[in-house]
Amino acid sequence: GTSSVEFDLNGDILTVCYGELYPSKMNIKRFNLNSLTTSDVQLSEIIRNECLASGILSSGDVDVSGIDQAVKGYRVSQTGAIRGAIEPLQGAWPFDVIQAGYKIKFVRRGKTSIATIDASELDARQADSGPGVQITLANEMDTQLPRAVSLKYLDIGREYDLSEQNAERLNTDAVNLREMEMPIVLSATEASGMSEVLLYLYWLERRDVSFRLPPEYRYLDPAD
Repeated sequence: GTSSVEFDLNGDILTVCYGELYPSKMNIKRFNLNSLTTSDVQLSEIIRNECLASGILSSGDVDVSGIDQAVKGYRVSQTGAIRGAIEPLQGAWPFDVIQAGYKIKFVRRGKTSIATIDASELDARQADSGPGVQITLANEMDTQLPRAVSLKYLDIGREYDLSEQNAERLNTDAVNLREMEMPIVLSATEASGMSEVLLYLYWLERRDVSFRLPPEYRYLDPAD
């Protein structure tokens, strides 16, 4: 379909009309400019609103109870897929998106462990099967990973002008630069910390680990 975004200002009332022209799936929101504040918004609220704006998901389909970060500002300049709206937020505040039952669940990374699994349980198999591999580990080549991350953002200390923060890993032979532009309002300190987190997150995620668990662990979700 054809996407469209229209704005209309009548006094203190701003009307925003956005969505698909063909087929007609337009959404209308009105804002009283006198009631706008500069307070932070919960990341969970932004994620929920982006999901509901798709017209596909309802509030009962989305679980954002595991997200508790606050956002100073987030710019949406055009309509598009839900994934395109959520990925910048996921890069700034790492979280996982999983299927939990009949819901889409958003889970913040860095939670505490909820289960302890003995190494002898990793090679789950049928009783008449021979021993297998307990853990399969695959590593991405270091030279394919970024040596540095460059993060561009909307700087709250410079009247929302575009600024840049960088993080670099020195003890590596990698030469790649990962450049990211986030439509998110941040301070210089926040952006500097995020660039560091993203750089080392890429290195932590270079390992893929796979194993089999017995049925009693079926209660675990992928992000646990």
